[in-house]
Amino acid sequence: MIVEKEILYELNLSRFVALDIETTGLDYQRDEIIEVGAIRYLNGEPEDTLSILINPGRAIPYQISRLTGIKDEMLENSPSFSEASSSILDFINESPLIVHNINFDIPFLEYHLRHFRENYTEKIQEYEILVQEKYDTLFLSRIFLPFQPSFSLKNLAEYFSIQEKTFHRALPDAKTTAQIFLNILKISLQIDFRDAKKILEILEPTDSTIKTYFHHLYSLLVKGKYHIPKKLDTKSIIYATNYYNVIGEEDTPTDGHLEIEQIDEKEISNFFDEGGTLEKSLGIFELRKAQIQMAQEVARAFNSNQFLVVEAGTGTGKSLAYLLPALKWAIKNYGPFGRVIISTNTKNLQEQLFFKDIPILHSILKERFKAVLLKGKANYLCLDKWYTILNDLKYRLNSYERIKIIPLYFWVKQTETGDISEDNGFSVDRNMGIWTKFIAEDNYCPGKSCKFYRQCFLWRARNNARSAHIVVTNHSLLFSDLAAENAVLSDYVNIVFDEAHNIEKVATEYLGIQISIWRFREIFQKLYQKEKFETGVLIQLKKRLQLSDIDITKKDLFIGHLDALIPLVQTAWVATQGFFKELIKNLKEYIPSQSEQEITARYRYKKENNIADRMSSYYDELLQYLHKINSSLHELLALFKEIPAESLKYQKQISQELLAQFTQIELIQNNLQFLMEAEWDNWVYWFELPTKYNSDDCRLYAAPLNISEILSEKLYKSLNTAIFTSATLTVGRSFEYFLNRVGLINFERERLQTLLLDSPFNYDEQVLLAVPSYLPDPRSVEFRDSVREILTQLATEHPRGTLALFTSYAMLNEMYTSLRLTYESENVSLLAQGISGNRHMLITEFKRNPRSVLFGTDSFWEGIDVPGEALEILLITKLPFDVPTEPVIEAKAEMVEREGGNPFMDFTLPEAVIRFRQGFGRLVRSKSDFGAVIILDNRVIKKMYGRLFLDSLPVKALIFNALDEFWEKLFNWFNTAGKNV
Repeated sequence: MIVEKEILYELNLSRFVALDIETTGLDYQRDEIIEVGAIRYLNGEPEDTLSILINPGRAIPYQISRLTGIKDEMLENSPSFSEASSSILDFINESPLIVHNINFDIPFLEYHLRHFRENYTEKIQEYEILVQEKYDTLFLSRIFLPFQPSFSLKNLAEYFSIQEKTFHRALPDAKTTAQIFLNILKISLQIDFRDAKKILEILEPTDSTIKTYFHHLYSLLVKGKYHIPKKLDTKSIIYATNYYNVIGEEDTPTDGHLEIEQIDEKEISNFFDEGGTLEKSLGIFELRKAQIQMAQEVARAFNSNQFLVVEAGTGTGKSLAYLLPALKWAIKNYGPFGRVIISTNTKNLQEQLFFKDIPILHSILKERFKAVLLKGKANYLCLDKWYTILNDLKYRLNSYERIKIIPLYFWVKQTETGDISEDNGFSVDRNMGIWTKFIAEDNYCPGKSCKFYRQCFLWRARNNARSAHIVVTNHSLLFSDLAAENAVLSDYVNIVFDEAHNIEKVATEYLGIQISIWRFREIFQKLYQKEKFETGVLIQLKKRLQLSDIDITKKDLFIGHLDALIPLVQTAWVATQGFFKELIKNLKEYIPSQSEQEITARYRYKKENNIADRMSSYYDELLQYLHKINSSLHELLALFKEIPAESLKYQKQISQELLAQFTQIELIQNNLQFLMEAEWDNWVYWFELPTKYNSDDCRLYAAPLNISEILSEKLYKSLNTAIFTSATLTVGRSFEYFLNRVGLINFERERLQTLLLDSPFNYDEQVLLAVPSYLPDPRSVEFRDSVREILTQLATEHPRGTLALFTSYAMLNEMYTSLRLTYESENVSLLAQGISGNRHMLITEFKRNPRSVLFGTDSFWEGIDVPGEALEILLITKLPFDVPTEPVIEAKAEMVEREGGNPFMDFTLPEAVIRFRQGFGRLVRSKSDFGAVIILDNRVIKKMYGRLFLDSLPVKALIFNALDEFWEKLFNWFNTAGKNV
């Protein structure tokens, strides 16, 4: 469909200019423009183009030159920006501007155009030159394409099938931007005029550039003059359905089985055997004896009410090996004894199970079943809150928040799940305070009495989970639910823990507590906030009371309480800020002689540090304010009971909101006292100081030390069957360490079975395991220079897909900074955790470019699946020992010692071995993979404990005593041995 010129005229877009610029950097006050590209459109067709290279008067940074292809010599005879500015302004004239990421290009252009005016202002507060209408295709695509996985120019061009091969050059990017805009315009023409009107209402008090677009759009649509046929957006539908959280919504009987029926273990093994159901159904088949054995043992565990601990090496096919018997059991025993909870640690595995493995079984098995993906309540939109806020905007959202919620609008109309992870147009991480206004908090949700109960995303997910055969969740939700007495998952007697080596770590985190200034601010702002205008539940209540016709005496009583409570909330927020400033001051004194870098770390404290006493005046004052606020809220809630229902508009929602904040303040008050007084010996307490100067972002934490006792008491006693599996559960081929840490060491022996299954891969042929023994000790000053030299030589002489695993951000950052230009000069893409983007983006880029190197620490030691040539060299810089001064690590080591053990041998070393094995497992992911694992830490051969690390791996290490010998072997491996795989 071509946009008709009459429609463009109505939208004030008969003539517009699509624009893009290239610059020497990201700061418009410091960097320069090196290229401007623009296309003027008339009636939807290109009329004229402008393309100007600009001499910035300085050298172009190497990375910019590499990105754009613009080199210094290309600009030698180009005009300066001052010489080009008149041409740019003449071309743009007063036409509306179409830009992708308007917050970058337009301030940049505006700033440099201002330099030719007298008394120009440095900071761009509002536009003085580029005053015409401006539309951002980035923001528009986030609004109208919420399910789109990426909003980059390249990805949007691919989505709209725009044929453009050149990116990061101004004119091609301007052309692509214009085409994207016209495509989004077609989509926006298909919406209902009432939606355009509502968005205008949301944006009414803002100065957002997008408001003008919706004003023109509404004016056009409300006339009903043009019939815009709705087109099925198949790509978005396909993407959205991939996120639907129910598989197999068949009706299931409500009366569950009360007698156990065993599953056929032989049938389970035949499914995976040659000539079995799996081979007949898929065609592509690979016999895995270890998979058959695991499936049989899992089936036996269900039949015998046993706990089974399985280490299944990479390539075993463990997911299907436990999924099939779990499904068979759940189908046969549907009801109180049948439902199976499957818990993973990582989102990647959770999505693999739900969007790949379970659909395979759903298509193969004759029996009908229902599987549900379940997350915590903070992931789901509350429709009651959404529509209440949308219909009562004035006192609920400030101007900033109103702009931020627009990418939620059309997602809410399309989503089947209400799971915010679907909406890539809205960043929860950056807008958590806003998102919390749209989720059902504790004591807010009225359950079945809510008018949106039948459509409620949260209750639909939970009800589906209660009636499902299989529920896929994660360790975080499971353990937070365990602390909340199974409020979400309800009762269950069968569970499968995948990635079970993380159980203790996650349980420690989610059974613990924390506070920060942001939690206080979030609660206070929900009660009352004043910026350009007042928002919050207290001001909502006051305005609704003033408009109501309830008894004047009760109205005066209500308003009197509110007039006292509102300033109390404001004063409490001031007191909170004072408390945290003084807390930071005290805690800094508590850790003397620390460098700025060290001050950002975690520090442990105990009861004898007397933090509460040292903070007594500020602490007591804050507690008093919290108590006063909650007393006032309690009185308000009591007053609500004295007036009839529907006495004022939104009465029920306001009452629920007050109750929710009452509960939250009570909780934060209890947590504050628990953390400040630090009285429990079986808990560990620590704090984190702010990383930025003058920040109040100090955080207090506490976690239980002995998770094994909690798991034994709260979880294991209620279970019939539990499967614990991972590729790394043993240390020295023994399960004892894992069993001890998760509280299974003293479990009923007749009910506990273990199974160790090796990987089916031929590691001797697929992996070169190299240890350059000639390197200095990893704790020495010279070690970092040696690591740098190896990384340099890999880039210059062996440029292959390489993952370098570090044990600290400090070393990772140092290596990245010193090697970045070297890698760029060799045309090797260098990616670094915490620098080059988020985890998902890094892994995607790493897979896409075989000549890339990825520096990772922390979470990159596990959960990464990069098969093929994208990963052929794995570099382990140091053995992954935990930092001994980390509060939880230090406290657990002390606990081991108190119990008569050796902290290093019984805790520190086993933890490091398991993590080391996880790191090693990143290299080979299939039978066709091959490569080299290089261990730079020579303690694996020079320390007695080092043998435990090497013996934990499935391939013999080659020790190299000389540099030349090492490089020659590495070169020969990839040219000979690797080719035989």
